Amino acid sequence: MTYENIKSVILVILVCFSILLTWSIWTYQPNLEVMTEQNTVEKVAISDKKDVGEIVKPDRIFYHLDKEKHFGTVNTNEINKVIAEISKWNYADFENMSGGIENFSSFIHNSGKAVIEFPDLIPIDLYRSIIDIKDKKLPNFQFDRIVIDVDGTSKEQSYVYFISAKEKKAFRSHVASSFVNNFNNAFFKNVEYNSGYLSYFPYKVSNERVLFLPSNETKMLRYQYITKPLDYEKYKNALFTNPSVVQKNHQSSGVEFKDYSSLMRVNYDKNTLSYVNPAESNEKPFPADNLLKRSIDFVNEHGGWTGNYQYVKVDESSYRVLFRLYESNGYPVFSDANGISEISHTWGQNEILEYSRSNFSFGIQTDSSETTLQSGQEVIEKLERMEGVHLNQVQNIVIGYTMKKDLHNVLVYLEPAWYYEYNDTWNKISFDEIEGGNHGLE
Repeated sequence: MTYENIKSVILVILVCFSILLTWSIWTYQPNLEVMTEQNTVEKVAISDKKDVGEIVKPDRIFYHLDKEKHFGTVNTNEINKVIAEISKWNYADFENMSGGIENFSSFIHNSGKAVIEFPDLIPIDLYRSIIDIKDKKLPNFQFDRIVIDVDGTSKEQSYVYFISAKEKKAFRSHVASSFVNNFNNAFFKNVEYNSGYLSYFPYKVSNERVLFLPSNETKMLRYQYITKPLDYEKYKNALFTNPSVVQKNHQSSGVEFKDYSSLMRVNYDKNTLSYVNPAESNEKPFPADNLLKRSIDFVNEHGGWTGNYQYVKVDESSYRVLFRLYESNGYPVFSDANGISEISHTWGQNEILEYSRSNFSFGIQTDSSETTLQSGQEVIEKLERMEGVHLNQVQNIVIGYTMKKDLHNVLVYLEPAWYYEYNDTWNKISFDEIEGGNHGLE
């Protein structure tokens, strides 16, 4: 074989090998496992999420049978029954009736009316997730009362009013008379015989405000609970954008978590957890009537409802929303200081600006005892004697609970007491102190 033939054979072998190698590369399929998509930060779930209807609830219901007979309740079970009933109704043809009402207080509390009271204004667009509204185009309004006109029922239709006593506005909706007739038979007519309702009397504070107070003394329970500290690491992961860069610093009064711009402080002395994001702009680009929905969604994102919290107040000027703890029977819980019975949100331009709450939740109930609170008439007489209190400026009077937490142990106490709202501040009424003494609460 000549030298040239040998080169040709070698060249053919190399070309064949190259073709085989190229084919192998093109057809090779590696045996790789499919990787599931993972988040860099685990989703935080401190407690269960809650529906709007569990957070946005009335705190009182009144039935005005006639000028002399008024019955009311704060009982959670009774209120839930009423809301469950009216949630089945179909509401349609909303009309603005604001101009036709001369005195809102007289209209709301007239004979033959059932009044469902909320602590503060609620956007109707949010509440349509609770009740069945047929109108596709709904007027943009807020309300703090739902008034069912039991006596105004005709054969074909009845009226339910959504009223803002705060803004002096009223919208009327049409409902089928069968709904109101059933409500009348199941609730209104039988209220005198329902142990969940108490007798109330009207107290006229001014021409535009009438308060209803229990006619008799009220039996209440005192409570004692063991507290459970919150898991601060979970709140760190929930509140900070990048928890991996957050630094933790221990102090004598608690612990701090901070990144480049935000700070979360757990204060053992004050029993609070607070978060501040000072880099967030305080400009307000989104509508104020979206504040409540955003706040509920914010807490639901990390399951922050560690107790029976309900919506109680919105301040549209400061973009602040407040939720308060409620006792199991429906009474609001106040605290002497530091707002440990509340969850407070203040919004910035795009994100939460300030967030504060207690640094604990309720654990096991260890004790309870019965006590009796004064009648509504005794409360009025007490307020009349208090220096610096003008009754015509009193906004509200309720029975509630005072929450007290001992700094040196794990116990928390709930003590029943009377409260009055004055200049947008809740004050405890003490029957043991010297005249004029009161405690302002946020």
